Amino acid sequence: MIWIKIGLFQALTAQLLFSYLLNAKELSVNTADRSQVIKFYFDHYLPSEDFKNHHEWTGSMIDRNPGKLSTKIHEDVITRVNYFRAMAGLNANIKLSDDLNNKAQEAAFMMAYQNSLSHYPSQDWKYYTEIGANAAKYSNLSLGLNLPYYGPAAVDGQIEDSGENNKELGHRRWILYSKAPLLMGHGSIPLNYIIQQSEPEPEPEPEPEPTNRNSSMALWVIGKNPQSYNTNVEFIAWPPKGYVPKQVIYNRWSFAIPHDKKNDADYSLAKVTIKKNAKEIPVTIIHRGSRFEGNDPTLAFELNNNGQISEKTSDQKYLVTISNVIGTEKKEYSYEVITIDPYQLEESSISGPDSIYDDTNDSYSFQGITAAEKYELLIRKPIETNWTEGAEDIETIKVRTDSSKLNKLIVNEVKSRGVKSFHLARSDENIQISNEIIPTKKSILKFDQLFRYVGEGTRLNVEVKSESGFWKTIWQRYGKHSYQVILGDWDSEWRKIELPLENYSGQKIRIRFVYQYEWGANWTPMPGENPIEMGAFIDEIEISNAEELITLQSKKINPDERIFRLNNINYGSYWLELKASISGRWFNYSKSKTIRKTKGIEPQVRIADLSIKNRNHIEIKVTTKGFEELILDSSIDGGRTWESFQRKILTNNQKKNLTFEFPKSGSLYKLYRVRGSVEKYPPQKLP
Repeated sequence: MIWIKIGLFQALTAQLLFSYLLNAKELSVNTADRSQVIKFYFDHYLPSEDFKNHHEWTGSMIDRNPGKLSTKIHEDVITRVNYFRAMAGLNANIKLSDDLNNKAQEAAFMMAYQNSLSHYPSQDWKYYTEIGANAAKYSNLSLGLNLPYYGPAAVDGQIEDSGENNKELGHRRWILYSKAPLLMGHGSIPLNYIIQQSEPEPEPEPEPEPTNRNSSMALWVIGKNPQSYNTNVEFIAWPPKGYVPKQVIYNRWSFAIPHDKKNDADYSLAKVTIKKNAKEIPVTIIHRGSRFEGNDPTLAFELNNNGQISEKTSDQKYLVTISNVIGTEKKEYSYEVITIDPYQLEESSISGPDSIYDDTNDSYSFQGITAAEKYELLIRKPIETNWTEGAEDIETIKVRTDSSKLNKLIVNEVKSRGVKSFHLARSDENIQISNEIIPTKKSILKFDQLFRYVGEGTRLNVEVKSESGFWKTIWQRYGKHSYQVILGDWDSEWRKIELPLENYSGQKIRIRFVYQYEWGANWTPMPGENPIEMGAFIDEIEISNAEELITLQSKKINPDERIFRLNNINYGSYWLELKASISGRWFNYSKSKTIRKTKGIEPQVRIADLSIKNRNHIEIKVTTKGFEELILDSSIDGGRTWESFQRKILTNNQKKNLTFEFPKSGSLYKLYRVRGSVEKYPPQKLP
């Protein structure tokens, strides 16, 4: 069981003396711009996710040495702090002080060594220093068991502020304080075995190696208020107004009004109303804060299960209204939170003709996005799928992965046919058919599949994603193993699976295989274990009676351009699609547009004028091109049936002006139309 504990933070007042960085570069983002929020997430949140690989801690639990950390992990932490502040509309130019880092490191070490949290550690702690004890008073503290709960991960946890002891959201309030000090401090202890006693007894008995490990973090957040700070923000909310990545939205929401001479918020009578996608959802207020807590008065509330963020949906809109606020310039505040998946751009459409000819305009346009660094146009053509993928040749392989290096998912110890197969044994490992598929009503996805040790709460999914939707499971299989197994108790034979794709006929889809752990025994290979004994194996992937889209051409488009031309393609049918690059990542941007380029000039007919001559003759003037024949029809029943009665054979299909002339009939309600044909045929009565 994973256990996370975040220390309860108590408000303190203090006067700390240190110098400020006056010219620090400040982060900012426009949360009203969806693409800019995505760029900000990839530029300033995700880069610090690799902190576990570069903490470079020099300390030792056994030697009772707090040690030091790399500059990189310090940068990761303060970037994460500034990310949250910028998203909330606050100044985001906080820096770290070397002096405060050293003090916070002492505090973090004390917490890890004691395997406990306290802002007021006593001198009888297993490891105690005055410096560390003093730092604990002014810091947000975090402690994790058997997980890397330090560095930027602990900043996330302090913003989340889960647990019964944290309903006041003290950690979040200090990180998002409108008058936060411009200098903070950070200390972290990566995962280490828990020390059971501070000093060995005389002639100690050998002890078994402890199996539990912990990690800790201290973030020095209380200090002297800066002489100048951004007071333009009307309120501080998390999640903030505008577009917000769903990865940083938690079940506890908060609303604060910066405390100043004009605003001393009192939430004793406040009411919170939230509408999710225009439907009101239940909300529970868990804390009504005040200025006596040391920072901005904050209102904390929780969403029930129906209001929480869904993993597999499009953007969700939450309209938040805070009413009956006392002591502020306004009594009611409203704002909209729009949750997004930062890995999905809002789709745009390509505008332009469905058919192009030798004499027509081949220009197309699209709506751009502000965060795009460049665009790429893909010109693709459907071809028949006539392959079977058995992982045999990495150079011509028909699948890809976004979970690891593909060659790490190919093995030769277990296979259905040939000499290799795909092997998924770690949660979220996946393989995906590289090209998009266009099934028919007769299309079938076929593959061979085998399980070895797979936990009863772990599954292999086959998922399909259409152009307008999210990944949908069309087949899944769970394992059967608990924590204890019988040696060799796994599949003795490969299973052949066939899945019809008729529900996606004519659509463009992607197909992937995903291995996912949910609960129970986790049979993930650990160091020293044989990975071939665990996980799911897949072989002989085939799709019958379908087409796949292959890219014939790609064309780069500058970020300030909104028009492209198709002047070098052959006659035939094509699929057009745009991709956009943000922060060095390519995103699918547009819906596919199918077009056809046809040889010749575009057929066109237009009635230029209709007039009555000498009271008894009708004259229709027509402009036409691209047809071999024009047919004149009439209808006496309002257009339900038509009868052709004149035609003109055209000697060439170039643009020309023609005139139809015929006697006026006795009917007062007669309709006429002119049709063009590329083939000559005799007059006929048409239904």
